[in-house]
Amino acid sequence: MGTINLINGGLDIQGIVDNLIYVQREPIRKLEEQTKTYQDKVSAYQAFNTKLLAFKTSVESLLYQGDQVPFSFPSSFEERLNNSVFALRTAQSSDEAVLTATASKGMTIGDFTVTVSRLAKFDTYASNNFASDTGTETQTGTIVIQKGVGDPVTVTVDDTNNTLQGIRDAINRANAGVTATIIQDGSASPYRLVLTSSESGTANALSITNNLKNKPGTALTFSRTVSADNAALQINGINIINSSNTVTDAIEGVTLNLRAASGSAVVTVGRDLDSIVAALKDFASKYNDVVSYISSQFTYSATDKKAGLLAGDFTLRRAQGMISSTLMGTINSDGAALRLLSQVGLKRNSDGTLTVDEAKLEQALESDFRGTAHVFLADAQDAAGGTVSIAPQLFDQLKSMTDTLEGPVFRAQDAVQQGITRINKQIEQMEERLEKQREILIAQFAKADEALRQLNVLQTSLNSQISSLQGLQ
Repeated sequence: MGTINLINGGLDIQGIVDNLIYVQREPIRKLEEQTKTYQDKVSAYQAFNTKLLAFKTSVESLLYQGDQVPFSFPSSFEERLNNSVFALRTAQSSDEAVLTATASKGMTIGDFTVTVSRLAKFDTYASNNFASDTGTETQTGTIVIQKGVGDPVTVTVDDTNNTLQGIRDAINRANAGVTATIIQDGSASPYRLVLTSSESGTANALSITNNLKNKPGTALTFSRTVSADNAALQINGINIINSSNTVTDAIEGVTLNLRAASGSAVVTVGRDLDSIVAALKDFASKYNDVVSYISSQFTYSATDKKAGLLAGDFTLRRAQGMISSTLMGTINSDGAALRLLSQVGLKRNSDGTLTVDEAKLEQALESDFRGTAHVFLADAQDAAGGTVSIAPQLFDQLKSMTDTLEGPVFRAQDAVQQGITRINKQIEQMEERLEKQREILIAQFAKADEALRQLNVLQTSLNSQISSLQGLQ
């Protein structure tokens, strides 16, 4: 008569429940995969929006070239031309040792002969010599400084700042219209306090009243070392007096930086063709980035066996259609010889991208500058009576597309994001139900485990009794 084996006893409750819950989480895992796809789709929209914004910035630069975008859009071709990259100018000096020049947008093209006979000077005073800039104490009192017809400024010197360094710092803190510095002249007592007017010209000459009289201390005196003076020059034979060596208002839109006290130079103001070409190349490059991104989304990959996440997306198709239609349109304006981008060196390729023929573009700019600008900034109408202006239309379209409240890209992205939010809420609810199910299963298997353990005790008892009976035989 052998032993009786009722049950081994002892369950791996955690492992059993984990396996059961894993099976029941299959719908959640599918939802999580869907969420990952949606998140990737949001990222794809964000990447597309970034490329649209870069293109918009390029168009904005074409239209305004660094200036702030006006609230009221320029209504005429002339206004747009004077605000755009086509209005950029260069200013070349025939002798930069005499002067250099810069020109603002829209400046009239031409040559200006400039003859400099005197440079403007800054009124300057220097103190007597001191053996130390920190160790020698001066008398105390006040120093009153007046620049031109400005208000006098009083600087107090007391026993807390009565050294050259202390006085220098006090004057600079006082904003008296002067710059205080300390120089060393190489003598036995080399230190001198120097006060220089913050602006050149006779109108900015200094008046210094030294009221340092309280003793003990070394006397501080000032003497003028450079007298204020105005710059003198001629522009095309007309005499000009200017308080500064930077002459901004003699030639409208041109800034002259005088460098030599005498000499002549011819300033040539011309169109900045290099910057115009660079801006149009950037325009084409940013457009190509948008087109290439759309193409990458729509193209089927034989390797991955799928197209992009936004394949066939209405938002991308709409953007592609609007931009392409605007760029490839014909400018129907009376008297305009140039009507297409291809005529000024921007050729559309078979894949929708643009190639810039720099030589053809430069030739167009040199031979028909206004006509070339007109292609981009046209004040014209299409066959349906609508306004045809490539850059302005693109700017409006891109501004609308990338609007962070009502733009189509934002709305499409927001719709996907809302889908993610709904799925996450659904997952959260399902996880809560599974957690409750886990608790129930653990409780159920704990009872079963307890019952099995009791059976195991019974089995041990029975086996013991059987062994005892076998011993009586």
